[in-house]
Amino acid sequence: MIETKRPPQNVRKEIIPLVSGGTELALHRWQPEKPAKGAVFYFHGLQSHAGWLWEVGPRFADNDVALYVLDRRGSGVSQGERHEIPDVETVVADYVHALTEVRRRIGETVPLTLFGHCLGGSFLAALLHHESFRVPYQAVVYCSTWLGRLHALLGEEERAALAAEDSAELWDAGLKSEDFTDDPLYRRFIDEDDLALRRITRRSRATLLGLEELYLAPRRTLPEVPSAFVSGLTDPIVDLDATHRVFGELTADRGMILKFPTPKHYLFYTDVRDDLVDWTSTHTLLQGVDRDG
Repeated sequence: MIETKRPPQNVRKEIIPLVSGGTELALHRWQPEKPAKGAVFYFHGLQSHAGWLWEVGPRFADNDVALYVLDRRGSGVSQGERHEIPDVETVVADYVHALTEVRRRIGETVPLTLFGHCLGGSFLAALLHHESFRVPYQAVVYCSTWLGRLHALLGEEERAALAAEDSAELWDAGLKSEDFTDDPLYRRFIDEDDLALRRITRRSRATLLGLEELYLAPRRTLPEVPSAFVSGLTDPIVDLDATHRVFGELTADRGMILKFPTPKHYLFYTDVRDDLVDWTSTHTLLQGVDRDG
């Protein structure tokens, strides 16, 4: 396993139950023992869930930053139909509900960073561009995310067919643990994780397409906050050039692009994990300094 720089000491972990649209969702929180100076809300990817952050959460907390992770409906230990991503409005409503609760708990003055990994970055971008989302935030980080993936890979006729898809037949995402990490213990964890989702219904892909449309054809102007795209030097799953172009469009070319020295997809399961946590913590806490100054 990855050697640790320091043992986490300043943390407590809890699961906060939330009810959204009659469905109970699990909001995980790693909280510093003292009041948090900053907070990060993490959007997990397709197959992952909050349990994948068991080492990352304590490290954020040790930096005086609270980490919140919502197990998406049907993922992790949240209720909801497995393998099913509901309609766009339900997805957005769940995140609005969760982030409203996070902001209530941390207060109005604590800087909040929204951090989306892989598919979670597409959920994040869609949420930001939905008119119902009004929760104040101070920074945005996209991590190893292929923004606009379906629009990049599918032609107009294929997208039209996908948008009309209503099949419950399962579609395999073809995810391989060796693309995520070189570490054999992490690879075994991914391969044997009973809570991981590797297949979704075909109609769920129509939802993913609808989420992309929210930010590829935006209808609202976003507040100007520091935005960053972080990844490895290369990524076996993501076309970095394609996603950087979309990121540039979303940020009017004012965003930061940062590459960490790894060729793998899931940075938190590589030897750059601690550097990414520390960078994200500093990036978050600096927004508090800017606001106070």
